[in-house]
Amino acid sequence: MYIGRFVVLGITQRGQRFLGYRVSSRSFPDRRIVAREDRAAVLPTEDAAPSDNPYIAYNCLRTSGDTVVVANGSHVDPIIDKVRAGFPLRDAMALSLLALDYEHDDYSTPRIVAGWEREAGYLGIVTPEKLVVRAIPLEPGEARLIATYELTEATELVFEGVTAEALAEAVYHAPYEHPVAALATVVEDTVSMAVIGPEA
Repeated sequence: MYIGRFVVLGITQRGQRFLGYRVSSRSFPDRRIVAREDRAAVLPTEDAAPSDNPYIAYNCLRTSGDTVVVANGSHVDPIIDKVRAGFPLRDAMALSLLALDYEHDDYSTPRIVAGWEREAGYLGIVTPEKLVVRAIPLEPGEARLIATYELTEATELVFEGVTAEALAEAVYHAPYEHPVAALATVVEDTVSMAVIGPEA
């Protein structure tokens, strides 16, 4: 099944909060994820063909204090900006999704987001038909994903691993078609991040 890009919200078997993100693409596979200190970005690979598509390069992860967010587009930036301005994460997600709306491309691609704010985890999505931001209660060993296609409601899936590296591998190898690159981050006192994919 092809579900496009997806975000993951979970708790490891050891009780660690984690997030995951995977780029899956049939149209623009020549992309990579580049990790930096407080963010990660989806960028074209060095040999990618030039494109004027505004949706293929963006920050996909941002952090601010004990808040961490992953998303499939530029909405990750205003979410973190609003958190830094004092908004609760739920409100920051809802306002940013409402303001930017779904991607106005040929597929009306939804914007999706997952985030942790202290012990509270949220999933959000905006499509042509709906805007939903939900708190997701989880127990150790549980995870939920939400995708741009097919799985547009919170969907249970198991991701094995307790390190960012193992979780990134699990996200990359999730049983959905056309993986391109993936990341995972474990959110404890500090945030650890790992990336899988081209030039990672």
